[in-house]
Amino acid sequence: MEYATINREKLEKHFTISNINDKEFTVRIPKGENSIKINIPFTLNENVATLAGLMPDGSSIKDLRRIYFTQKKDVSKIYLFRNLLCNIFSPSNKIFIKKGNVETYTNSKTLAHFFYYILDIKKSDEETRIPSWIFNSPLSVKYAYLRAAFDMEAYMSKRLYEIRFITVDKNYAYDLKKLLESVNINSIVKTRIGGTHNTIQYRISIYGKENIKEFAKIGFSIQIHKNRLKRALAKYP
Repeated sequence: MEYATINREKLEKHFTISNINDKEFTVRIPKGENSIKINIPFTLNENVATLAGLMPDGSSIKDLRRIYFTQKKDVSKIYLFRNLLCNIFSPSNKIFIKKGNVETYTNSKTLAHFFYYILDIKKSDEETRIPSWIFNSPLSVKYAYLRAAFDMEAYMSKRLYEIRFITVDKNYAYDLKKLLESVNINSIVKTRIGGTHNTIQYRISIYGKENIKEFAKIGFSIQIHKNRLKRALAKYP
């Protein structure tokens, strides 16, 4: 399967485009002051999938004037998010990291519009969903999305028998179940009451030898979860 791509015709529905050279272009919203630089066709590759996988911990604000990302458990993701924005889009706007290194943001209407209209990443006033193009992408792109998403919200249980992912968005939970099935991992979605305000949450649970072995192809980057996954795999011949 080949990478999904975005052609110039689709981009021109939302942006004005100026040539830098044969492949690289400056893109901005009409009459916009800020811009991004991308290749066209724009390739929806592993880096873009990783960025999308981080976004459940971030968003475009509802008026599409700013993109932000927050993370307290693993502050290295703050720098990963910033670096991905720089490497993929070369935005003309500054990317800020707030004091304490738990939030990063950029005031770029162009980038926020690109996330919403091109990458299919929902706004802050909408329910989180997996972008539709992820489902039609190569295995490596699906892995990249799942690795980023599970690093944010998942963990291996202390007893090493279950991988758990928690979300408050029902449709996102079932999106994850569907995407996991597409990479040969079976999961179960359970409803529970939890969190600071005792709200309804959805837990995606991965059990069983074969499913955990398949998940190892995705893996964790947070050390405690990496260690637990390694110990769980050691239990299986």
